[in-house]
Amino acid sequence: RRPTKVGLICCEAVSKAVIPNHIKLTSYKRQNALKPCVEAVIFFSENEKYCSEPSARWIQKRIK
Repeated sequence: RRPTKVGLICCEAVSKAVIPNHIKLTSYKRQNALKPCVEAVIFFSENEKYCSEPSARWIQKRIK
């Protein structure tokens, strides 16, 4: 399983998959559910964006 990347507008799907520690995350933001978008935590790295499930256990550790 791989982390779900962000589409052009918003996250329409999320993943509980852990973003590997070797990927340096630069920031994150919370996204509210407003169709077609779903509730998500969007993590940003230098080159990518990842849609993550807000209830995933590892999320709190990565946003501290």
